[in-house]
Amino acid sequence: MVNGMKILVADEISETGVQTLKAEGYEVDVKTGMDEDELSTVIGGYDVLIVRSATKATRKVIEASTLKVIGRAGIGVDNIDVDAATERGILVMNAPSGNVVSTAELTIGLIFAVARRIAEADASLRRGEWKRKELKGVQVSGKTLGIIGLGRVGAEVAKRAAALGMTAIAFDPLVSPEVGVKLHVRLVGLDRLLRESDFVSIHAPLTPQTKDLIGRVELSKMKKSAVLINCARGGVVNEDSLHDALSERTIAGAALDVYSKEPPKESPLLKLPNIVLTPHLGASTKEAQEDVGAEIAEQIIAYVGSNEVRNAINLPAKLDPEIVPFMPLAEKLGTLIAQLGQCSAGKVEISCLGELAQKDTRIVSASVMTGMLKPISEELNVNYINAIEMARARGIEVVSSSSEEGGRYRDLIRVVLHTNGEATSVAGTLFADKGARVVEINGSVVDIEPEGSFLLIGHEDKPGMIGSVGTILGDHDVNIASMEVARKVVRGPATMIIAIDEELDREVLDKVRSIRDLKSATYIRL
Repeated sequence: MVNGMKILVADEISETGVQTLKAEGYEVDVKTGMDEDELSTVIGGYDVLIVRSATKATRKVIEASTLKVIGRAGIGVDNIDVDAATERGILVMNAPSGNVVSTAELTIGLIFAVARRIAEADASLRRGEWKRKELKGVQVSGKTLGIIGLGRVGAEVAKRAAALGMTAIAFDPLVSPEVGVKLHVRLVGLDRLLRESDFVSIHAPLTPQTKDLIGRVELSKMKKSAVLINCARGGVVNEDSLHDALSERTIAGAALDVYSKEPPKESPLLKLPNIVLTPHLGASTKEAQEDVGAEIAEQIIAYVGSNEVRNAINLPAKLDPEIVPFMPLAEKLGTLIAQLGQCSAGKVEISCLGELAQKDTRIVSASVMTGMLKPISEELNVNYINAIEMARARGIEVVSSSSEEGGRYRDLIRVVLHTNGEATSVAGTLFADKGARVVEINGSVVDIEPEGSFLLIGHEDKPGMIGSVGTILGDHDVNIASMEVARKVVRGPATMIIAIDEELDREVLDKVRSIRDLKSATYIRL
């Protein structure tokens, strides 16, 4: 795959990107607006397919091709069947950096739009009104901006907020305190961020862990004068709860660029005066489109010319078949410990024990970090290739080790997360008859299938604790699938693990946390 390689550009990208590819001697055809059948017919003669969001690289298209690379000029890959591409050994890559500045600038623009009531004032003036007194706003200088998700976009927002004289605080469990210091951002818990912020800006992906992250309970914790901004993903904010909060003036205002359903034609938010709405414009600047086109072109050239992989969505390398079954387990352990940690990560220790230690276990460590970062990172392309590097960029130290001493298990993966001087640990293994299992949490022996929803409760082992929790769950129609208690000594520290059949509402979780002598209650989704 050298010069003479054929590239099909199926959506419009910048001319710079096209010319960059042609300058390398590649044959580049630009054919846009094709449906699945037409694309399936022509794709057979190409080595590389470049798309944006319009063209669908479906399984039918992929199976009709001899492609080696699919490049997405942008972030999201919902229009690409990544599983089908992986099955056929096709590398899928995206270009996540090009729209970072544009999205950050839109966030700041929406902050000003709500603070100074710009859209409302424009509409009023066009109606022939002159409401100088009625349309009084607030200045942003001196205010506190709470940033949920301190990845690339969140970091750029923080820089611009500082230039405006704002104080930035952030919630991101997988960013080290050192990164916060570097950005002049104070890291805090989510509750504290909601209570202290004058403006709250969301920069997190939509995952099972972040769906409805901001709902009725969270909105009730915000200042009545506060404003909520979401330029990340629809669904992170519960729109029904936001509508009620704006209608009842629980918060002062909001601005949305993204929605749970796009376009939001039937949304009641459209009728409210104290919200500014834009049609998913985060990446819609000339510069962003220029940058993503150039970025994907450069990535393709780097891969073709020197086998350098950047921003890969899937794993192009062949793996040891004996290691592959452990990768999903390792990823689940990463997701589990990230939710248990609940604070700024500093160091992660990953140990492969027993017979597993005889293998090249680097992919196991990468799988753990993928599981940790993916649920809450704003980067949508966290994967086995880049996860460790992305963790280090967030200031997280990743330490991997192996030992053939596996104790009672033939193979064991143990993960220890160090946060603010405290350590949280989980361990898991594969059983021939039961499959993947979590077998340790903080040193206590457990037996958990890493799938579904759980409530993990730290408490003193004493009569009445199980009943108190069960009563609250029963009163709120939460069905318990199974329950076990892990303890080292009778009437000592214990961990209650409850598998539940429904998602747990934040209000119910708060009621469980109010039980006397209960130390902690964490809702886990795997």
